[in-house]
Amino acid sequence: MRILILGATGFLGSNLFQLASENKNLTVFGTSRFQHENSNIMQVDVTNKQSIRSAIRKINPEVVIWSLMSSEEETKLINLGLENLLSEIESATKLIFLSTDAVFVEGIGGYKERDRIGTLPKEAALADYVNGKYTGENLILNKHPNHVILRTGPLYGNNGDQGIEKRTIQIIEKIKENQSFDAWTNVYKTFVNVNDLSSMIIELTNIKFNGILHAGPIHKESYYTFYKKRLEQLGWNNSLLRPTIKSKEDAPYLSLDTSLNTQKAHQLLKTNFRTV
Repeated sequence: MRILILGATGFLGSNLFQLASENKNLTVFGTSRFQHENSNIMQVDVTNKQSIRSAIRKINPEVVIWSLMSSEEETKLINLGLENLLSEIESATKLIFLSTDAVFVEGIGGYKERDRIGTLPKEAALADYVNGKYTGENLILNKHPNHVILRTGPLYGNNGDQGIEKRTIQIIEKIKENQSFDAWTNVYKTFVNVNDLSSMIIELTNIKFNGILHAGPIHKESYYTFYKKRLEQLGWNNSLLRPTIKSKEDAPYLSLDTSLNTQKAHQLLKTNFRTV
């Protein structure tokens, strides 16, 4: 089976590319914005119609995985890039689209796949990213029935050459300087191990499923419990971690609980998601 990973050099995409390349049943191609030493990773700009058209025609993928994101230009990426992709791939091509828990803007937690998603006002820090993903989900639902929309919380884990997740690296740098740091006790997420998510995506390439799925373990974590456990895993002292409550007054557009109900994926798939 030929699969194409759009964004094959990011934290998730590079992990997925490596894991998928080890599967003898898959012929794996990827894209990057830049030239790459691996001949199976092509330089492609999805916002350029000719660029993505050339890649699709050359590879003729049976599965396309959208592992692209831009925190500041997500809307452009979707409105140009995803539209370009949808106009080029065949209806029989399975599209796996990586979305986010952040589309649950009400922030009440325990979200199921059928629960209502929303957008953020322009002045919100994450508005472009969240609203872009919201638009992307709706484009796919309306234009490409052979899809899997995969929502995930923050990623963590060891990703070979790229090391661990940036958020924890930043905390470790503070520990090295003997600086204390605040972590929210009342902001909850479903933290997802990047290796488990990659395994899930590979499994989804090979089964007949269309629709929306939530990825991750059953249990949610606050940022405080995540960092406490993660630092311990990595062998770092977590005594400088300070539990802090985040108020809605300080962050009016912050969704306090975007944790996901992942029962559907656990029932459908063999992939096991580890807890932090």
